[in-house]
Amino acid sequence: MASEKIKVSGCVVTFNNSDDIEACAGSLLKYTSEVDFELYVSDNSSSDDTLDKVRRLFPDVHILQNDTNSGFGAGHNAVMPLLDSKYHAVVNPDISVDRDVISELVGYMEANPDVGIVTPRILNPDGTEQHLPKRRPTLWYLMAGRLPFLGKVRRRYCRADENLSVPTPIDFCTGCLMLVRTELFKAVGGFDERYFMYFEDADLTLKIKKTHKAVYYPYTYAFHKWHRASSKSVKFLFIQICSMFKFFAKWGLKIR
Repeated sequence: MASEKIKVSGCVVTFNNSDDIEACAGSLLKYTSEVDFELYVSDNSSSDDTLDKVRRLFPDVHILQNDTNSGFGAGHNAVMPLLDSKYHAVVNPDISVDRDVISELVGYMEANPDVGIVTPRILNPDGTEQHLPKRRPTLWYLMAGRLPFLGKVRRRYCRADENLSVPTPIDFCTGCLMLVRTELFKAVGGFDERYFMYFEDADLTLKIKKTHKAVYYPYTYAFHKWHRASSKSVKFLFIQICSMFKFFAKWGLKIR
C-alpha cells in the first residue's frame, strides 16, 4: 500500500495582486504533487479583481476575506486556526515556480528534524540570483541598502560573495517564500503583527531559532518578481523605517 502523503499548507496574502496571483497560485498548484498540498489566499480587502480571479481559476483554493488591510503578518496569521498540516509555506503573491519546490523543502526538513524553517534559492524572472539569505539586520547593513558607496557592506549583508552551494544556517529566511513546521509556527504565535510589513520575516526566524535551525537550501529555487516598493515609494520607505525601529526595539540595536 502506498504511503500517505505529508500534509502541507500554503498561504498567499494578497492586496490588489490581480496581476500576480494567477502565476503564483497556478504554478504552485501545478507543480506541488509529492505532498498533500492545500492552498489558502488571505486577502487584505483588495479593491481589484484578485478574489474574482482566484474563485474563477482556482475553485479549490481556500479564501479568507479580511475586513481591513492589517499587514503582511496579520494576513498570514489569519489562517493559523485553520491549519492541520505538518508544514506550512509562507508565499508572496509575486512568487512563481517551475518545479516542485515545496515537496523538495519538505523532504529536506523530514530528513533534518532540527531545522524549523527553510528557504530555497530565490531568482529573478531572468534566472539571476537575488541573494536573499541575509545576515541579522544591523543599522550599518540597512544603511548600505540606501547608500551606493557601501556596496561591499551590502554584499556582505546578503552573503553575495560566499559559497552557499550547500544547505547553510542563516540568520533569517526571506518572507517571499519560506517553509516552517506548522506546530512551531503556531507555538511562537506566528508573525508579530506590530510589523505592518518588512522585518516580520527576520523577527519570525529569530523566534524559531531559539529552538531550531533556520537554513538556506540551495538545491531548489523559485522565481520572485520583487517590486522593491520601499525604493520607489516614500510611503513604503516610511513603513520600512518604522518596522526597523520596532525590530531594534524588540531584539536590540546592533550598529555593525
